[in-house]
Amino acid sequence: MQPHRLAVLPAAALLAAAALTTPTPASAAAAAVVQAPKVLKFGQATRTMGSHGRPLRITPVGVYYHQPTWKYATKPRNGYFVAIALRVTALSKPESMPPLAGTSQLRIRQGGRVFTFASGRASSTPWVGRTPGTEVTAHPGSPEVIYYSFDVSQKGGVLEWTTPTGMTRWQIPTSNAGKATHGALVDAIADYEGR
Repeated sequence: MQPHRLAVLPAAALLAAAALTTPTPASAAAAAVVQAPKVLKFGQATRTMGSHGRPLRITPVGVYYHQPTWKYATKPRNGYFVAIALRVTALSKPESMPPLAGTSQLRIRQGGRVFTFASGRASSTPWVGRTPGTEVTAHPGSPEVIYYSFDVSQKGGVLEWTTPTGMTRWQIPTSNAGKATHGALVDAIADYEGR
């Protein structure tokens, strides 16, 4: 009979230990609250790693809202097309942005809604394929400006960029900003419309 007691005793000890370490609903809820990083001003730079693990400096430098008026143009499903221009600077060796479908996420948060590059008709904006995208390689001392497209419900919001090393957030202006980046977009729209 003694061997049975020994087998039961470790099982009882495991159950007691599990009960002591199992979080209560209140402590589980408290542990689930994660502090979001502070929201940077549009134009503030952040540092990250590129697709080959080399350092990059990323700076949002332009925002351009567009509601097509040309009768044959694809219209946004959610209200506005918006282009976000990012200046990418390689800090050591040539490097490109990490792919969004891989380890990175770029999105716009507006209230309780989240918009990605795949939301709505973002892939049908007039400048897609006519302006530099993520495939561009930046070289040290020679930054590149690349454009991301979104189909959003309103102007403004928070641009969020998540990488394996964390999240960066920027407040998006509610009107067009970064006029130096608009020329490529205006030219792309004119090309799209055959003007």
